Amino acid sequence: MTAVLVPLKPLAEAKSRFRVAYDDETRAALVRAMLTDVFAAVRAAHDGPLLLVTADAAYGDLAVRFDARRIEDRGHDYNGAVAAALHTEAVRDAGAALVLPADLPRATPEDVARVLDAMRTAEVVLVPAHDGGTAALGLRPPDAIAPAFGPGSAAAHREAARAAARRFEEIDCPSLAFDVDTPSDLESDPASLGPATREFLASHTLAARK
Repeated sequence: MTAVLVPLKPLAEAKSRFRVAYDDETRAALVRAMLTDVFAAVRAAHDGPLLLVTADAAYGDLAVRFDARRIEDRGHDYNGAVAAALHTEAVRDAGAALVLPADLPRATPEDVARVLDAMRTAEVVLVPAHDGGTAALGLRPPDAIAPAFGPGSAAAHREAARAAARRFEEIDCPSLAFDVDTPSDLESDPASLGPATREFLASHTLAARK
């Protein structure tokens, strides 16, 4: 069994680069729309544990909707939060973890399923992002390597898997390769966005600035 982990900052802090385009209420709506699309893609491919790693209870309704469990964010940064979640009882009981960022509104069930399938035989599965970061990281067991998300993290995860002599597989998943960090990321190829984020974009154009 694999536990899918989706780490996410509190609504007040998430996607801060969008403050140049949206007020806080609209930015929060975007974060929730993207999380909805990520959860929907996961649930269409996976009926096992789905864990939302966050310090904010404001996502509770979405967690209930998608049968996800909230894990308290106990890290001081993204990697700290992921590392702490990987050591929780829920993840240890599952025996494997897939870390999937919450800002991948183009995620498709097919690509999520491909990663989960690769984890059947590999101990570390890497989906690189277009900018050299990590779009998804599969770990079996959950402590196969330490998470190292951030700029250049794909190379760091490859090297960590090699150094630990872990069975490694790298796969290309186009729907996971492009995260949404800036307004231009959101507006690029809107047709590929998940339905919740497409609906958000249709209702909140970047002309609606502060």
